[in-house]
Amino acid sequence: MNLQEIRSKTELEIPRATGSLREVQLRMLDILLEVKRLCNKHDIRYWLDFGTLLGAVRHAGFIPWDDDLDVCVLEDDFERFLRVCSEELPDWLVLQTEKTEKDSGMGAGLVKIRDKNSLYIHDFDSFRSDYSKGIFIDVFKSVRYPEMPRGLFCYLSRRVSFAYGFWHYHLPISMKNIICYCVYPFSYCFHKAIFEFLCAIKKKRYLFSTPERYVYGLYTPEDEIFPLSEMDFEGHLFPVPRNWDRRLCDSFGDYLKIPEKTKRRTHAKYVFLDKGKGVIEY
Repeated sequence: MNLQEIRSKTELEIPRATGSLREVQLRMLDILLEVKRLCNKHDIRYWLDFGTLLGAVRHAGFIPWDDDLDVCVLEDDFERFLRVCSEELPDWLVLQTEKTEKDSGMGAGLVKIRDKNSLYIHDFDSFRSDYSKGIFIDVFKSVRYPEMPRGLFCYLSRRVSFAYGFWHYHLPISMKNIICYCVYPFSYCFHKAIFEFLCAIKKKRYLFSTPERYVYGLYTPEDEIFPLSEMDFEGHLFPVPRNWDRRLCDSFGDYLKIPEKTKRRTHAKYVFLDKGKGVIEY
């Protein structure tokens, strides 16, 4: 099935978002267009990935129920990307990193670019910490891995990401969490060391986000990502993996299957498009 057939079939099954959710998506698109401008200006390699790539292929834009936008930047360009954004983003945007906002949960290959004029409250957000909480896009560092069995990659990544998450997100006090706080540092160091050992002894030719940011899926050969191609997303052309079908299969399996309505979830608990106005509901 080619791209046009995929999109035609999807449009018949589910329409685009409307109302306030659509407004949030378009605000994210505005942020993405600024990222595109800076990356093109400085020759920084970036591409749409994860759910945003799925939306580009299946819907020619956002997944209709999604309020999230994911971009990857190659590890070779990531530090330069941070420097450029810190110096050249327009006044209405802010680059959120572990260094700029310590309690924001950033770091380990993830930064956000946020809209200063809005408010976006996620399940993990804490009002005890004063960090930026505007509408955002996620930017992941894409790093190289050696080939290893699928099960081993997923297992190690989950162990590392679970352990890392316990130390970088605000979780309620409970006996279970206290035990995890004691055990997870050792789990993190052990499983991360295995990753580093494998990376040191084997040729690295696969790309994925850092293990700390693992949620689902599998790495993809670098030569299936590069050279990047382009795809229309919300009426604009953006870079995508050369073999986007392989990338989506690695991430989602059968990515053409539309999830049931009960599984179509947004991420935000509350959103204010303008801090001076009231909360909106999707």
